Formats: sequence, C-alpha cells, structure tokens
Amino acid sequence: MKKLSVALISLSLLTSAFSSVQAAEKALSVGLNGEQIRFSKSAPIIEKGVTLVPMRILLEKLGVQVKWDQATRTVSGSKEGLSFSLKIGSTNATANGKAVKLDVAPKQIGNETYVPLRFAAETAGYQVAWNPSLHQVMLTSGKQSEGSHGFMWKVENKGNTVYLLGTVHVADDSMYPLRPEIERALNDADDLSVEVDMSKIDPKEVQQQLMELGFYKDGDTLSNHVSAETYAKLKSFLNAREMPENSFDNLKPWVIQGQISYSNIADDGLETGMGIDLYLINKANKAKKPVISLETTEGNYRLNNSYSDALQERILLLALDPKSVVPPAPDVPVDFFPKIWKEGDYNALAEASKSTGWDPEYYKGIMSDRNVAMFEKIKDYLNSDKKQTHLVAVGSGHMLGDKGIVPLLEQAGFKVKKH
Repeated sequence: MKKLSVALISLSLLTSAFSSVQAAEKALSVGLNGEQIRFSKSAPIIEKGVTLVPMRILLEKLGVQVKWDQATRTVSGSKEGLSFSLKIGSTNATANGKAVKLDVAPKQIGNETYVPLRFAAETAGYQVAWNPSLHQVMLTSGKQSEGSHGFMWKVENKGNTVYLLGTVHVADDSMYPLRPEIERALNDADDLSVEVDMSKIDPKEVQQQLMELGFYKDGDTLSNHVSAETYAKLKSFLNAREMPENSFDNLKPWVIQGQISYSNIADDGLETGMGIDLYLINKANKAKKPVISLETTEGNYRLNNSYSDALQERILLLALDPKSVVPPAPDVPVDFFPKIWKEGDYNALAEASKSTGWDPEYYKGIMSDRNVAMFEKIKDYLNSDKKQTHLVAVGSGHMLGDKGIVPLLEQAGFKVKKH
C-alpha cells in the first residue's frame, strides 16, 4: 500500500489537471469496470461534445440484448427490465418507456452503426464518468457496491438553502452509488459550486500556465533549489522506476510532487476521473445546471508557486520520504480519504483536518486563505434575496478544522446541520 501525506491529498485537483494536459493528445477510449473495451478499427468519435461508439460491440459488452429493424432503421435494446430504442438519423428515442430527446442522433458510418454512449450505458444501468488522466470514458456497474455515505451539511437562511458536500477528488467505483440525499441535493439545487470545473479546462491553456509557472528558466535547475540529500532521494525514486536521473531537473518541486502523488494514487487503483466532484459536474452538465468554479487552476498553480523554496522542498519530501520531514506530517494510506468518506466518519475527518497545520506557510495558503474565500461566497448565497438552493461541493479537507468552512459559518451565526 502506497503512502501519501494527508497534507498532500487535497492537492489532487492540481495533479488531475496536470495529467489531463499530458493526456490531451491520447485517443479516446472506453473502460468498463476497469477494463478497456476494444472497438477494433472502429474507434469512438465525438460530435458536439457527445461520445458515439460502435453499437454492437458496446451493447454486447454491457450484456444488452439487441434487435435491429431494417425497415424502420431502429435499434432496440433490453436488459433485466431496462429497455431503450433508437432510430438512425433521429434524435427522438425512448428509455424505459419514456420519450427522450438526444443531443446527437445515432448514425451509420460505412457498415458500422454508432450510438450515443452515455444514453445507452445509463439506460442499461451503468454509471458514466470522464477520466481526464486516461482520456477515457469510464463505465461502472451500479450493482458493484452498496455505495457510500460521504460528508454533507445543510444551512438555511432568508429562504435560501446551501448543501455543503465535502468531496474526495480521487475514488474508485466502490464509492458509487451515492446515497439518495446527495443525489437529491443535486437535483434540488439551482446550481453546483466546485473548486474548479474540470470539464471546462482547456488543456492548451493549462499547459501554458504550467510552462510559465512550473518550469525553471534561463538555465536554472532543481538542484539549485533543494538540498543534495533531497535531490539524491529524487534520483533514487527515478532509478527505481527506470527513469533518467535528470527527468525532473527543469520542474519545480511543487510540480514534481504533483506527479509523484498522482502516480501513487493511480498505483493504488484510484482515479481522478472517478472523483465525486467530477461525477457531480458531469451530472450537472447533463441536467444543464450552471456549474460555478470557486477557484481557477491558474490560481492554484500560482499559490503553489508562491511558496518559499524551503516549503516547496518540504512538500517534495512529503511525497518522497514523509518520515524525513521535521516536524512530521502524518502519512496515511492513499485510500484514507476515500475510506472515511465511504463510511461517513466525521470524527476521522475532524482529526485529519488538524494535520494540515504542520507548516504555517502551507496551512495559510492551501487551507485558511482558500477556506475564507469559499466561506465568503457561501455567505453571499445565504444572505441573498433570491431564495435559491445551492450545492457546494469542495474537498472534505476544507470543511472542518480551525479555519474550516463549517466552523466559519457557525462563527458567523449560521446554524449548520449534518444532513
């Protein structure tokens, strides 16, 4: 089991955005319960933001019985009481007996019939999520687990309601389905607020930001900014993975830390594409609900880039050798936050929130300043005259602790209840 400091788990949005840049040129693929679906020579295509895939291969993999009516050019599928029908060239469809309007019509390309992936998969009982790191659409069976509890609070004021959901940015399919109260909060909300809307990230823009902020210039290198001991630990890390010792010489420590943390996360079977935030974003987009970014990727990058060399080296050491950092930050299994999230263990979350205070400079930047900014936005929601409902879904590490969003709301006089 890989270890990753609690203090660094909250940075997975950073590593997720970084990996999405690396995957920008990868071909689109489709995964089913962790296994990639092979479409032979007929690759998935994207039209108007909708993924279309070869019909027969997909539906056979999903265990759907398929019927084709040549006269009407209609595809019908059924599985365990679920059913749908599609007509080539038409955006009119049916799902479990109800009429549905598709964003893009099924089509024939050569001898292959292409159908909208999300519509077919969700109607057949599968959950659909986007994995930016693999440039892959992930399909997971809704019957694989009993789901998870999560951390959620409810605040009301002046006819406004805010649901506060503490999320995890990395997860696996055992996190789903979400409990009904979370799904209802999204359904009832007028909008969804997240740290960063990852579905709207422009890979070229992110890459430019990283080139500007995360790379040394004018001949400067990493060895000028970290101790010989830390540089030696990094070389050992690279040697163990059969990578050139100078692979990261042009990168700043906070970017290297992001790469190492992302590698640890992936090695432990977790995915940024399965994270609760992205799942909610995808559902909100499908329901055409506004998704509001409380922060920006550039803001996160500038924050990490603003840290002193000493702190950046400590952050890198936390990824390479947590026990060597003085004072130490607790190191825990990579799946720590997903585990306590599934169990809804508020006491464990409160205890973990204390660990972010291991360095005053780090705590001020990554937690207290960001939490205050998010709290101010939530306070605006609650004091508005619009009488609206909002779902605010941000990393669980931002919720509790001395400067957590929940205590800040309580100190401002709002009554916050677990929900």
